[in-house]
Amino acid sequence: MSSQNALYLLIDERLKRDELKLPGLPETAEQVRNATMDPDCNLHDLSHIIQQDTVLSARLIRLANSAYLGGRNKAESLMQALTRIGMRRIRTLALAMAMEQVFKPDNDIVKMFSEQFINESREIAAASVVITQDLQRRGIGHRLHQDVSLLAGMISRIGVAPILRMANEFEDSFANPSFINECITQFSSALGSNILRYWQFTPNLVQVPLHFYKGRMELDDAITVNYCDIVHLASLLTGNAKPKKNSVTVVEYQMRGVIKTDDFWQQESVQESYRQMLELLS
Repeated sequence: MSSQNALYLLIDERLKRDELKLPGLPETAEQVRNATMDPDCNLHDLSHIIQQDTVLSARLIRLANSAYLGGRNKAESLMQALTRIGMRRIRTLALAMAMEQVFKPDNDIVKMFSEQFINESREIAAASVVITQDLQRRGIGHRLHQDVSLLAGMISRIGVAPILRMANEFEDSFANPSFINECITQFSSALGSNILRYWQFTPNLVQVPLHFYKGRMELDDAITVNYCDIVHLASLLTGNAKPKKNSVTVVEYQMRGVIKTDDFWQQESVQESYRQMLELLS
């Protein structure tokens, strides 16, 4: 049996038996999520939790000072940053910023894939925000939130993590680029959905990885657009997903009004917004 088939079967068998070890939600992100479910939680409580994670703290301060949040006066401390972000948004943004901490491999080949997975997630997340902003400027997508689009983009490739974890664990057999790629294509969507369900994410986000490669064929027009559609379109526009048979195309998204023109992604204002958002996430 080839190594490729062996890894396929190993993952598939563990999935069927519910024995595949799924990555845990990053510790600080989980603590933030749990704390924000407490009606008595306040910004001081969240600051105490988040300050234990210096990387997450720095990213949230940077986010608070960005054009994304419209900050004019510079936030110098984590508490100032959290005050600007606000209680309602902290949980979503903390989860989004923490996604890159899910898996840190040792093997060089697996590490290369991990870095690629992080970069893809950032690009998709940045594009998802830009698409959502455009929809809202046009008076469409009032049910959508830019922060959730950001989170949806960051978790869209989360199913790659357990594949890389197994390749790292069994590096002598599985740390090979060609069949890591095949396993990602074969399993990452189902794994991603399983991970998000395991983390108790909301159903609208659990569905995102399942539609990563093909989009939602049942999308009729821009009024019914959801985060699955936005992430799929973002992945196509950024080149992180290739058009597949029976998948929704960029042209079809335009025909349904999700984007207004066929040169949407080439417009300088759109590209500038994308570059700013990508820089913020990098």
